[in-house]
Amino acid sequence: MKRDFQSQHPDAPAAEESAGRSASIEVFQQIINGLPEQIALLDSDWNILAVNDAWIKTAALYGFFELQPGTNYYEFCQAQSAKGHSSAGIVAVGIREMGAGLRDSFRFVYHGSDRWEGFAFQLCVNRLEIAGQTFATVTRYNITELLELRRLREGFSHSLIEGQAEERRRIARELHDSTMQLLVALGLSLGQIKRARKPEVTVDVVAEMELLLGEAQRELRSISYLAHPPLLEEKGLADALQGLVEGFGRRTQLPVSLRIEGDVQIPWRPAEVAIYRMAQEALSNIHRHAHATEASVSLCRRKDMVHAVVADNGIGMPTQVRYGVGLPGMRERLGELGGRLTVRRASPGTTLIASLPMDSRIRAVGDLAVPG
Repeated sequence: MKRDFQSQHPDAPAAEESAGRSASIEVFQQIINGLPEQIALLDSDWNILAVNDAWIKTAALYGFFELQPGTNYYEFCQAQSAKGHSSAGIVAVGIREMGAGLRDSFRFVYHGSDRWEGFAFQLCVNRLEIAGQTFATVTRYNITELLELRRLREGFSHSLIEGQAEERRRIARELHDSTMQLLVALGLSLGQIKRARKPEVTVDVVAEMELLLGEAQRELRSISYLAHPPLLEEKGLADALQGLVEGFGRRTQLPVSLRIEGDVQIPWRPAEVAIYRMAQEALSNIHRHAHATEASVSLCRRKDMVHAVVADNGIGMPTQVRYGVGLPGMRERLGELGGRLTVRRASPGTTLIASLPMDSRIRAVGDLAVPG
């Protein structure tokens, strides 16, 4: 029966193939219709067989109404290339290379013009086999946000690397400006011992060396503690500040008090981290530069704002301040969270005030000023 049917209908295999092809195209059409990307299905000769709604809408926006089933996509790209559209020329070259068997797929990124100025797109052409037949797909994606995220990530990575490098330079400066000077003094004292002729002189020099060595040890402990303080994640802000203040005072022998007024339970962690880091940096500056005999840290809430205050009774800030990374870093961290940093010259000493909204949905308004 099958032989008789085929002999009476020699075009039966072709009809079956055509029916299978139509079924494949219909299934593909149903799959791509709801997708946001612009997608077209092409045959082995690059004729468009099916397109989705996104493809039709985008083609209409560009005025390419001919980009419909029945149009030869390769010839269309060649024609547009002849009119000066460089991206169409690139696609035409890629299709020729695929036709010559040099590649199985082709993709490239290009930037829009006119109404699409500022947008970036990726166009992909791929071959595929369905039921023994060769097809190709053309897919166009809007990758503007993806490229922006990639740029931001690279910028963040660069900033992070720069921040780490600056922190290493800062620690090196601290070691050079403080601890190294103490070690130099120890070396000079050893020279005195070598030259000493009287025992009482040697005893005095050794006593001085012990003092210098003790000071150098305190310096190293202070730097180490401030670089790796108790983790805020393991404690609340109040307990973390208490640990910071007690540890700092114990290691530097500088009396530091902590006062917390009222309920300062901040519901968002970035604000807690910013306040903790501000207190950490401020205490470090006091230890290195203020020549203070006491310092204080306080935390209080006023309406919708929380304020952290670090004060000392030291020599105060000079008239011409050469800012390093400390204060600018504090300002930037607080500013990103809608807060501000205020630096006040006291009599004596210096007072730093970090102000942040209690809720992440609130944004403080105002410049990050440094009053005189």
